[in-house]
Amino acid sequence: MSEDIPTGHIISERRNDVCIITLNDPERLNPLSDEMRGALVPALEAAMWDNSVRVVVLTGAGGNFTAGADIRQLSVSGHPDPLRSRRRLVPLHRAVELIAAGPKPVITAVEGACFGAGLSFAAASDFVIADETARFGAAFGKIGLTADCGLIWSLPQRVGRTLARDLMFTGRPVKIEEAERIGLVDRQVPAGIALASALEKVAEYRSIAPLSIAAMKSAFAQGPGSLAEALALEQQQQPMLSMTSDHAEGINAFREKRSTSFTGN
Repeated sequence: MSEDIPTGHIISERRNDVCIITLNDPERLNPLSDEMRGALVPALEAAMWDNSVRVVVLTGAGGNFTAGADIRQLSVSGHPDPLRSRRRLVPLHRAVELIAAGPKPVITAVEGACFGAGLSFAAASDFVIADETARFGAAFGKIGLTADCGLIWSLPQRVGRTLARDLMFTGRPVKIEEAERIGLVDRQVPAGIALASALEKVAEYRSIAPLSIAAMKSAFAQGPGSLAEALALEQQQQPMLSMTSDHAEGINAFREKRSTSFTGN
């Protein structure tokens, strides 16, 4: 099954049990305009709550992921407007929450530019595949702003606190070789095949029960707390999962020496 659903600057495409969400304003390097922000959240929410979707792949059109914020929309009134700035963050924050803590694994496939909030999306993803054209950056301070979309939370988890500070304090660009070496990228691939490689990665998730992944994503999103907090969360999650049909299916498949057929129930 393959279905393309264009929604302005976002394209949501189904390929069997995978939802591919594409940032689609390629002539301008897919900037996160108000229009794109408004369309991205419903696309992510629809994918996350659709029981037939197993994995979400996030990518960009035209050989770039995203250049980050739409500079033309940062200050349209000619004077500071903190309330407008706060309103514009709301959909981006919701998008990051869905990427980091939503029930489906998110693979980000990066080509070309991955800057600003785009870097935040990638850092919050479960797996990042980038081709040799990819370049990353967090130049928020160069326009007098702080890192946003949870980057101060997500980037240190990928690259460590000291390096995260350096990347954000300098705003320097990071090419693919360094990005893979420091853990910002999980897999480097040749130019032009990031999306195809992401779709291959999907197969590795199919042998895992969807509700198990959802529970583990929820736990990861709550951060590296204390051991006591982690054990308390297990006390909540494990008894619930033990009552699911997928748990019974996993046990039966193991006993019968066959492949699992999970339904997310």
